[in-house]
Amino acid sequence: MPKVNRLIFDSHPLKRRLAVSDIHGCLKTFSALIEGIRLKKKDQLFIIGDAINRGPDSAGVLDLIIKLQENNYQLYYLRGNHEQIVLKSHKKPVEERKKLLKSFNSKDLLKAGEIKAPYLALLKSTYHYVEMPDYYLVHGGFNLRDDDPFVDTFSMLNMKRFEGDKKRLNQKTVITGHSPTAITTIINNLQQNKASICIDNGCINTKKGQGNLLCLELNSQQIILQKNIEAKKIPL
Repeated sequence: MPKVNRLIFDSHPLKRRLAVSDIHGCLKTFSALIEGIRLKKKDQLFIIGDAINRGPDSAGVLDLIIKLQENNYQLYYLRGNHEQIVLKSHKKPVEERKKLLKSFNSKDLLKAGEIKAPYLALLKSTYHYVEMPDYYLVHGGFNLRDDDPFVDTFSMLNMKRFEGDKKRLNQKTVITGHSPTAITTIINNLQQNKASICIDNGCINTKKGQGNLLCLELNSQQIILQKNIEAKKIPL
């Protein structure tokens, strides 16, 4: 089993804690969201995986993440299944890598067939999950059938429609992405204080109730929505 890269916060901050998932290469939409929430350096911003692939500008999204981190914004990047796909492609032959990333509309991550060094370093640094006094953040979910649910990295990246269990998970709510969810369902789950809340509102989808990049402020559980504003049609 791959080594788990986790981040633990022992205290509950007074500052805003903002969670976003499944940006999927939608730079214009992500940039508009950052502007809309008026991100400050005292805030904590958590990207819960799948920032890349499928949308029109994966490289631009990673460039913005790197820029914010270099400018001392508290941005924490978690790994999703799409980050893992790109990382695994690093070990494949060049032509196979190029073909794979082209299929995900992400050839902009490459230079001469290799993943650009700043992007590779960033993707390798991503966290499998984050633990807080009141929340866990993870892209997919935790394997609650395992005696230790915090070792199965495949489930953390790939589990669909995860259902939390506060008895098993230290009375904490789990915030996930990975499974596009209608906004009405997300709101209902928050109101019902469900053990797990998926905040993937299907930014790259056109289904009714989806098509937004959603940001959840964890202290207040306030939702901020940014409609997808990408000009190019996104291949599915």
